[in-house]
Amino acid sequence: MQNYITKSEKINYCVGLSGQNLVYSLIGASFFTYFMTDIALFPAIVVSALLIIMKVWDGINDPIVGSFIDKHTFKNGDKMRPFLRYTPLPVGIFSVLLFLVFSTEEDLLWLRVAYFVIMYICWDLVYTVQDVSIWGITAMVTPNADERDKFVQWARTIGSVVYAVFSTMIPMALEMVVNATGQSWQFITLVFAVIFGLGGAMISKRADKTNERVRVIQETKQASLAESFSLLFKNRILMLVTLANLIGALGFGANLVTYFFKYEIPTDFLGNGIIGALGLSTLYYVITGAPSFIGMVFADKMKKLFKNSYINVLIFMQLFNCTLRVVAFLVGFEGKRLWISMIIMGIASIPTGANSIAQTSLFCDSIDYMEWKTGKRTEGITFSMQTSFTKIASGITAGLATLALSLLKYNAIDNAEVYIGTQSAAFDKWIWPLVVLTPAVASLLYIIPLLFVRYGPKEREKVMAELVERRKQAEQETVTEIAEG
Repeated sequence: MQNYITKSEKINYCVGLSGQNLVYSLIGASFFTYFMTDIALFPAIVVSALLIIMKVWDGINDPIVGSFIDKHTFKNGDKMRPFLRYTPLPVGIFSVLLFLVFSTEEDLLWLRVAYFVIMYICWDLVYTVQDVSIWGITAMVTPNADERDKFVQWARTIGSVVYAVFSTMIPMALEMVVNATGQSWQFITLVFAVIFGLGGAMISKRADKTNERVRVIQETKQASLAESFSLLFKNRILMLVTLANLIGALGFGANLVTYFFKYEIPTDFLGNGIIGALGLSTLYYVITGAPSFIGMVFADKMKKLFKNSYINVLIFMQLFNCTLRVVAFLVGFEGKRLWISMIIMGIASIPTGANSIAQTSLFCDSIDYMEWKTGKRTEGITFSMQTSFTKIASGITAGLATLALSLLKYNAIDNAEVYIGTQSAAFDKWIWPLVVLTPAVASLLYIIPLLFVRYGPKEREKVMAELVERRKQAEQETVTEIAEG
C-alpha cells in the first residue's frame, strides 16, 4: 500500500511528543509522590486520599473530553490539530503552578490541599485535551495500517525514552542542585517546573504539524455523551486491554523505591555520601528500566515471533517479568546482592518495552474495528480511555503506595545524619517485598483479560480490506454527487 507520512511530519510529531513527555516526567512518575510527601510535606494518608480523588476526576474528565473531540470537527475538517496548537501554553502554566509550595505549615494544611486540588484539576483538563489529541491523531495520520504501526512504534519508543530518561534523571539532578546551592527543595523544584513543565509544553506545540488524512464520511455523528459511551462499551478490544491496564496498577512497588533507598540502604552504598536516596533511585530505575528500550526497538520482530499478534507479545512479557521478579526477591538486597537483584529485574524489563507500542496498535485496531462495525470512528473517546485509565492506573498505584506507607507507620524525616532505623519495624520488614513483588503479582493478573481478546491477524486483514473498499466507494459517490449537482 501507499505510504503517506512525510519525514518532516515524523520529526515534528516526535519532537512535540518529546516535549509533552518532559511535562509528564514531572507529574506522571514516582517523583510526584515524593514531592507531595517529602517536599510539600503533606501527610502520607492525605497524599493517598488526594491521589485517589484526583484520579476519580480523571476518570470523569477524560471520556467527556474524548466525546467532545469526537463530536466536534473544525471548519477545515480537522479534529485533533487545532487542540495541539492551542493547549501547550495553559499546560505549561498550570504545570508550574502545581509545584508552587507557598507554605509547609500544618495549620494551613486545608488551604494547601485546596490550592493543590484546584491546580491539579485545571492542569488535568488542558493536559487531557492535548494528550487525547496527540495520540488520537496517530489513528488518522495514514489509512495504511502497516505504516501506522511503524509510526506508532517509533512515536511510542521516542516518547517512552524521553519520559524514562527525564523521569529518572530529574530527581537526581534536583537533589544535586539542592545540595550544591543550599537552596530549599521547594524553590529548586519550582525552577525545574519552569524548565521542564513550561519549557516542555512549548516544545510540544511542534506536534500540530502532523496531518489528518483519514476522514470518513459517517452516516450519523455521535449526538450525545451517552451514545459515545455506548460505542465505547461495544469496543471489546478496548475494554479488555483497558481492564488489563487497570489491574496492572496493583504493582505499586515502583512508587516505593525512593523510600526503600532512603531508609534501608546506607548513604555510602556507592562508596561516598554524595548521591542520596533520589540518586540511588535513579540508578535503580536505569538498571531495571533501561533494558526495556531493547523491547521497544524490536517490538515488530517480537510481534512476528509470536504469530503476528501483539496480544501474545503482551502475555509473554508479563509472564517473563513475573518470573524474574520472584527470583530477584529471593536473591534479596543485603550487601552486594542488591546489584544482582537489580540486574535480574533489568533483564525482566527487556520485553516490557514493547508494552505501550502493542497497546497503542491495539487501540488503533479497535478504532478500525468500530468503524467497520458501526460506520463511526471514535479516536477521541478511544484515546481518552487510554489516557484516562493510564492516569487512573498511575493514581491507584501512587494511592496504594502512600496508603501502604501510612499502614507501615511511615514518618517523613528530613536532614538526619543516618536514616536507617528511623522507621517502624513493619516498614523495615515489608518495604522490599512491596517494591519487588507487587509488580510481579500485577503482571500475573494483567494476563487474565487478554485471554478474552478475539482479534487476530486474519480478522485485522479482513477489516482493513473492507474499510478500504468502503472509503473508495464513499469517495466515488461524493464525486458523482458533485458532478451531478
